Formats: sequence, C-alpha cells, structure tokens
Amino acid sequence: MKKNCVLISCIVIALCLAAGPSFYDSRANAGGTFDDTPVSGITNSANTNDLETADITVKEGSSSGVSSQTQTIENWIIGEDGKKKEEKAEEKKDEKKDEEKKDEEKKDNKFPVDGTVQGNSLRLREWPWGPVIGKYNTGDQLTVTGESGEFYEVSINGVKGYMHKNYVTIPDSEASRVAPYYPGDTLSGGYLSKEDGIKQSEKAFADGTYNSSSNSTSNGANNVSYKGSTDTGDLASYTGGKLPPAKFIALFGPVAQKSMKETGVPASVTLAQAILETGWGKSSIGNAKNLFGIKGTGPAGKTVVSTQECYDGTYVTIKDGFRMYHNWQESIDDHAHLVSNGRYKSAWDAFQANHDADAFARGIHQAGYATSPTYSKDLISLMKQYNLYEWDN
Repeated sequence: MKKNCVLISCIVIALCLAAGPSFYDSRANAGGTFDDTPVSGITNSANTNDLETADITVKEGSSSGVSSQTQTIENWIIGEDGKKKEEKAEEKKDEKKDEEKKDEEKKDNKFPVDGTVQGNSLRLREWPWGPVIGKYNTGDQLTVTGESGEFYEVSINGVKGYMHKNYVTIPDSEASRVAPYYPGDTLSGGYLSKEDGIKQSEKAFADGTYNSSSNSTSNGANNVSYKGSTDTGDLASYTGGKLPPAKFIALFGPVAQKSMKETGVPASVTLAQAILETGWGKSSIGNAKNLFGIKGTGPAGKTVVSTQECYDGTYVTIKDGFRMYHNWQESIDDHAHLVSNGRYKSAWDAFQANHDADAFARGIHQAGYATSPTYSKDLISLMKQYNLYEWDN
C-alpha cells in the first residue's frame, strides 16, 4: 500500500513537470509574476491541448515524456527495494560470520587449562606419536596449552610436548584410560615421523576410535549385548577357581564356540585370552567374573586392583579399575562386542574374510588390547599347544 502511494505521488509530480513549460510560458507572456497573478489568470493561461495530451498520456500509456518518466520512477522504486533486500541479506551473512568467529574464539579460549596425568609411565612425546622425551605418573600436574588430534599439547615441569588425551584429565573432561590404537611400533617405544604422526593422530580423532572400544557404526558383534545374559549348563554351577586345562577348555569351549557363531569372534582366541588372563581360572579379578582383564565399568560396577603394565619393556605395578559382571556369560558377551568394534574392527573384518585366528590375535594386540610385548605370541602359543583351533569349526 505504501509503495502504491509513493508511485501515485511520483506520477502526479511527473504530470506537473510535463505541464510545466506551458504554464511558465503563459506567465511570461502575461508579463506577471508568480505571486501577483490571479487564480483566474493561472487557469486561463494553461494550454488546454497540453493538458489533454498529458491526460491522454496517462490514460492510454503513450510513449510521451510523462509515460517514460513514470516508468523510470517505478523502476527506480523497485530497484531501491531490491537493493534494500540485498543489503539485508549481506547484513545477515555478516552477522553469521561474526557468530562463527565468536565460536572459534571460544574454542581457542579453552586453553590453557590445568590438568593431571592419569596413568603411570605416561609418555611425553615430541609430537603426536613422536619420540618419547619423558615419562610421568598418575597425579603429576601439567598445563594443557592446545590439542592436536588425539593428543594434548602440554607443558609439564617446564618441558613441552604431547600426551595422549586418554590419560590426561582436564576440567569437564576426565581421562578415559582406554588404551588407544598404537600405530607402527609406538607401543614398544618407537615413533612415527612428524608428518605421519600428526596425520595418524588427526585421523583417529576424526574417526572417534581413539577413546572408545565400541563406537563403531559398522556391523561387529552389535547384535549381542551382555545385558540380560545368564549362565546355563555347567557354566551356571562354576563359582570360579583354577581348573585343569582339560576341564577349563571343556567348560568354556562350547560357550566360546556359541559366541563365535553369533558374533564372528574366533573361539580359539576367546579361549586363549581367558586362559592367559585368568591363569586357567585362578584369578577372575576377585568376584568380578572378568575373564578377559577388560578395564572400565561393567554392568555390575567396577573394582580397583593392582595390575602390571609394560611400558618400553619395563613392567610396572599400578592400580586400575576393571569391569565387574553378574555372571560369566556377561563377560564373554562383552568381550565379543569389544573385540569386534571400534579400534579392533579392522582385525575382526580381516578374520571374516580370511578366517586366520593367528592374524586376529596379532591384530587386537597391535590395536592396544594389552601392553605386554609378547601378548599375541603367548595367545598363539596356547592356541597351538592345546589345539584351540578346533573350536573355530
């Protein structure tokens, strides 16, 4: 409505301008001035033909000067509206850029923050997965000054370097203490080039595999859950304790085989891990019913006990939390889910294709299942000695 009013006003002005020359000419011929000419003089001085022409121009839309002026004015109004819309759009873009800039500034302002080491003999590296330049223990204070993929950039006791995020606690982000995937020979103290180390760190962070053993969206043992698992048969009457090799295998062999049919995790490796981790059933971590030494919090809670870890060929004793289960079947099902997803998924995928249990054992070891440098070798030795492969059929 407002736009129409403006347009009508402009047309009226254009009409006046079109009639203007005749008006001024008649005034000049009369020899009068604008202020002293009677109204009747002004009326009589207007050229009737000029007025009619102007009227016809408006009504019939002729190509006279008034028509072109009117169209020009209308185009100008539309053009101005378009400019205003464009200006508003640009303003919104600028506002969005300002908001994004503020968000980035907030991220940048996250550091520096104080933190603590959560893990004994935690390595400080020159760059992500770079050479080891120091080792620190649980409780040591540090300052986190930045981040690079799955690593924090830190300063500790005046020394600057990089520590894995899984073993550093900062405000609002507690250390998970989940063993990460160790590329190359980094588990035994080796390192990657700076370019490869940063690339590996950023990839693990982007994939989300550095801090979880079960965050894969692929089809591992996701169809099996320890929730609601119950022991059946002979397993239901087993209360724990060391068993002769033949009895241990006879008790857990059928369960491991059944798990393999459901999850694709080789029964031979499941049995070998249970043997190695418990010492033929001697220790299932107190009453935790934890057959595989899995850390964290289980369906029945968590228990903190002393355990040995190997760092750079040196064994150290630390205290750590291990998952607790309501029964043995929960432990077996949780293990199957663990080693078929997350950072172990590539080893599981390979086994589905080649059915090589030895390669699977080496794969989960390389992915960080245990810190012992001989872990996979010990598993394969048990598998061969007791022919555990027969349970894979």
